[in-house]
Amino acid sequence: MIQSLDRGIQILLILAQKNSMGITELAEELGVDKSTVSRLIETLRNRDMVRIDPDTKKYRLGFRILHLGEALKDNLNVIAIARPMLLSLSAQINESVHFCAYNNNCVYVMDQVRSSKNYALSATVGMIEPLHCSSVGKCILAFRRPETVRALLDDYTFTAYTEHTITNKEELLKNLEQIRTLGYALDDEEIALGVRCIAVPVYDYRNSVRYSIGVSGPKTNLNSATIESYVKRMTETTKRLSAAIGSTR
Repeated sequence: MIQSLDRGIQILLILAQKNSMGITELAEELGVDKSTVSRLIETLRNRDMVRIDPDTKKYRLGFRILHLGEALKDNLNVIAIARPMLLSLSAQINESVHFCAYNNNCVYVMDQVRSSKNYALSATVGMIEPLHCSSVGKCILAFRRPETVRALLDDYTFTAYTEHTITNKEELLKNLEQIRTLGYALDDEEIALGVRCIAVPVYDYRNSVRYSIGVSGPKTNLNSATIESYVKRMTETTKRLSAAIGSTR
């Protein structure tokens, strides 16, 4: 291991965690002398990896870090990463599995693996899932910031698909609280009669929930006994996927 490179990386990680630090503080954190930190900081400054706060005279992460982050996001094909995990999950439980993403207050089905079972599916690739009654939509919504969710629901249209559909804000907020407690979401014939869907959250590199994995099938398949088993398998899958796309949860 190249010691100076390792220390430079440590400085970036420390600044990411602490927000800002001075030379003396960094030296104490690293257990090295101030002259060593000064040389490393100067190198990082020349590459715009760190910058000095003009008010506090302490160091912060530089704007070049943003460029690296965007480059990583551009190269991180979440669907490609998720695909083998979806295939594995579907094979384990012999049910159809779909992968969804949140964007512009909508939840889109990004990919799907169909099981060998012969039944009509409620989700297809490219479709928009309703936030208030789909398992994948509620799952993602449950883990957004509460103030963001409330603001979104103020102007939200609660379309009733069946007699089981949640059609008001307060009832949905109560359901979202339950989802956070359980760790998974359930659509119990809320979109289509006879069909149940369950969903588990996926955390991204910011440790926020932008994705979810859902399993859908006839109510007879997704009964209370199988749901517990499926959720366990799904959670194992989403933990692996979250880690693969940068989550530290």
